[in-house]
Amino acid sequence: MKKIPLSVLSIAVANGRIYVLVKENERLILKVLNEKLKVVDEVISVRGDKGFILYVKKDKALISIDDNLLLVRGGKTEAVLRASKPTNTFWHSTEAKGNVFIHEYGEPPTGIFTSKNLEDWEKVTTNLDIDRSSKHFHYIAYDPYRRWLLVTLGDGCLTRVAISEHLGSSWRPLYKGPWQFVPIVPLEDRIVFGMDSGIVRGGIGIYNVSENRWEFVFLRWIEKRVRYAQMTDLRFFKGLWIAALGTPQAVLVSSDLKFWHPIVIEGYDKNYNRSVSLDANGMHIVICNGKRVLKLSERELKQILNSTELMLIPYNLTASERLKALIFRIKRLM
Repeated sequence: MKKIPLSVLSIAVANGRIYVLVKENERLILKVLNEKLKVVDEVISVRGDKGFILYVKKDKALISIDDNLLLVRGGKTEAVLRASKPTNTFWHSTEAKGNVFIHEYGEPPTGIFTSKNLEDWEKVTTNLDIDRSSKHFHYIAYDPYRRWLLVTLGDGCLTRVAISEHLGSSWRPLYKGPWQFVPIVPLEDRIVFGMDSGIVRGGIGIYNVSENRWEFVFLRWIEKRVRYAQMTDLRFFKGLWIAALGTPQAVLVSSDLKFWHPIVIEGYDKNYNRSVSLDANGMHIVICNGKRVLKLSERELKQILNSTELMLIPYNLTASERLKALIFRIKRLM
């Protein structure tokens, strides 16, 4: 395992390099690391408080800094889009059929925007168009197997997952219910979602496409002092599942989505940290946990899987949780 101490807000692997957005005092700096996690370049330095690397391809990058979307190209930076409210930001992106899609996060209405050239952006929908009781989008992903655009939504709404079969021109719910999600991982036979729930302790949602059927794995942190285990990111890498948690601030590995072993536990802050995230190239998984950057191989992940104690395990819903879920449904159907 390679690791370096670095106050990183976001990470992306592209062009054979690792891009990190580092916070230093009042500035956010886009740095480039090589395979040995050594800083080899500083691309931009801008004033800001929060930020995410949304997209990197060849000589272009999209970076969200506070409520601005910045296009970085040829060493120059241009603001190309602004969020609907000063407190909002842009959190995730995906690419589909020559289009890049990003979603806004924060106070409603939050939008989904698309662009072909990364300069000119068009709003395709808002969270309120999909569910009037939703607050914002949580994640966006393209499913290449079914050519769907997928989003997860929160908070307090009934529509938790929605899909578009026409690149955003129309939407329909895929899941309505009490369980809330953030990350999305489309596979050939199923689509996997990481939970960010305030009703259950944690878990995974699995949509079996051919059967049009949902199943859920409810998970709890093995130590009782941790009430919720809420995911920020989820990846399927070399037959293994890697999950990043916003609270507690941790990254774990599993072979079956049920039993999870810790790769790193950074802290137990109850505040959800959106900077705990993952990315991968063909040989390594790269982890950003807010304070360090870590790089692991398949062999190292399997060693952790076989040598460390379990930290996240399945559990059966309590009567209280079932009642809360039922009340949630009834209130939103009235």
